[in-house]
Amino acid sequence: MEDLTKMENELHYDFQSYLLSNGNIADKVRLITAGYKVPSDIQESIMKDLSGLQNADGGIPFGFIRGAPSSVKQTSEILTLISKLKAQYKDLVRSMTVFIISRQKNDGGFAESLKLDPYIEDKWGEVGREWYPVGVSITWLTGKALEALCSIEYDDQERLRRARDFLIYSQNEDGHWPDFKDQKYSDPLGTGNILLGLSAMGINSNNKVFEDGRVALLQHMKDSLEGKSIFDVVDLTAIGKPKSEIERNLLVNGLALIIETQNKDGGWIPLGANKSDPELSSKLVFEFKRAKALL
Repeated sequence: MEDLTKMENELHYDFQSYLLSNGNIADKVRLITAGYKVPSDIQESIMKDLSGLQNADGGIPFGFIRGAPSSVKQTSEILTLISKLKAQYKDLVRSMTVFIISRQKNDGGFAESLKLDPYIEDKWGEVGREWYPVGVSITWLTGKALEALCSIEYDDQERLRRARDFLIYSQNEDGHWPDFKDQKYSDPLGTGNILLGLSAMGINSNNKVFEDGRVALLQHMKDSLEGKSIFDVVDLTAIGKPKSEIERNLLVNGLALIIETQNKDGGWIPLGANKSDPELSSKLVFEFKRAKALL
C-alpha cells in the first residue's frame, strides 16, 4: 500500500510554476481553490483577470478567448471553483449565475448557444458535434451547471429540480448517460460530471440512478487505470468516498498513476501528444488533492 502521507511530496516536479506560466485562468483558479500556496498578489491578479475577461452577459467566453461567445461549460466550471470565495466576489458570482440560468431549456437541461458552433468545430472538428452539440440540452453540461448552482446555494429550487430530473430520466440502462437525448450510445466520459451534479443536489447511493451511475463509473475507472489512461483520471473523485477496500485501492492506484506520469516540466502529456497540456495538468493536480482528502 502506498504511504499516503508522502504522496504529495511524490509529485516530483514543479506543477505550480508550470501552471502559473502556461495555464489559462481556469488552470490557475484550480490551484487557488485546491488550497495550494499561491502568493496573495498573484491570486488577486488572477481574479482581476477573470473579472476583466467576463462578457457583458455575465458568462465566461468559450476557451477563455476574449470576445468569444459565453460558454455554459466554462462559466459553470469557474463558478464551481470560486464558490468558496463567493463572499469576496459577490458581483462576479451573481452575474455568472444569471448567465448560466439563461441557458436552461424547457426540458430542464442546459445548452450552449448556436453562436458556439464554429468555435467547437474549430477546436475539436466534426467529432466535437457528436458529444458537444449546440442548441440542445446536454447531460454532462447540465451536470456541470447543476453542480455550479448548488455550490453557490442558488435558491430557485424549481429550476434545480428540473435539471435534476432531466438527468435522472435520461440515464441509459448501462448506468452511463448519452450526451443528449436520442443519442444512440452512452458516453462514460460524461458520467463523472453528472454524478457530481446529482450529488450536489443531495442525490446519493440511496438513489438507484446515482448508484447505477457510480457502479458504471467505477468499472470505467478500473479499466482506465489498467490501461494507464491518465485522461480519465480527472473523474477519479466523482465516485465519492470509497465504501470498500477495493474502491480505496482504486483511488490509491489513481493517485499512483498521477505521480508516475508527471512530466519533467511539471505538467502531464495527453495520449498522442508530445508536450504537457495545462488543462489536463491542472485537473490532475486538483484531483490529486481531492483524492487524498477522501482516503
